[in-house]
Amino acid sequence: LLGSHKTNKEKARSLITKIVNSLTACSEIGGPMAAMYLLRHPDHYKSHRFRTCFWKGYVYEVMR
Repeated sequence: LLGSHKTNKEKARSLITKIVNSLTACSEIGGPMAAMYLLRHPDHYKSHRFRTCFWKGYVYEVMR
């Protein structure tokens, strides 16, 4: 990296790429998921809207 004939911009880009690759290799999130997050795309799609279910209330009524 230091002894190459690359420009400073190319050296910086190469260093950042190596850092990002080493971080994503050790983490649970992969490259495609990181790209989706950075581009602010959803990580899933759904065709329905869901409502909150307050489960403790149902369990309480059943256990009475």
